[in-house]
Amino acid sequence: GCVIMTFDTFPGWGLRPDGSSALGATHGSVVIDKEGNVYTSANKGVVVFTPDGKVIREYLGADYTNIHDMEIRDEGDVEYIYGARNAAGEGITFKAQGGEVVLKLPFPEASGLAKPKRFSPTAITVAPSGNIYLSDGYASNRIFVFDPDGKYLMHFGEKGNDMKQFNTAHGMTLDTRYTPARLLICDRNHQPKGRLLHYDL
Repeated sequence: GCVIMTFDTFPGWGLRPDGSSALGATHGSVVIDKEGNVYTSANKGVVVFTPDGKVIREYLGADYTNIHDMEIRDEGDVEYIYGARNAAGEGITFKAQGGEVVLKLPFPEASGLAKPKRFSPTAITVAPSGNIYLSDGYASNRIFVFDPDGKYLMHFGEKGNDMKQFNTAHGMTLDTRYTPARLLICDRNHQPKGRLLHYDL
């Protein structure tokens, strides 16, 4: 790399004592908790490493597989992980310590939209209010908004290349450098080239 985008590699970081991968196949995300532990989503679930690369926890099983995107939030004295599970067709929230699932966000029938054949979330983020934004980036390209308890509030967007449309709403985060905060959405396959969109909340 160059300038601030210069990185070092650490051969062997995250490998098991026998040299095998602790992750296996992955198409997911990485978040870091207050203690510096690294949570990595893999096809099999979520693997938690110490800062020096030792496995300390694994969240495996049907609730944790194929998390495409994660965010970690400190809420009071508890850290929660929010995940977008494209293959399972849901958003999910679980405790970073222990893995207890506290919320699931399937397709919101309260939206009044016809239930799709496919609901495939790609990204998730949380506003300062606690409202949850979940992008259906591999299917309808709508962004669904839920309150902190998982109640459907609204949605916006659709498939396409115009200003209020997305062509694979793939990545999403909240940018708190702005006042008020902005919702940043990576429109991966926008034509003629990909773009990054800024939305208000």
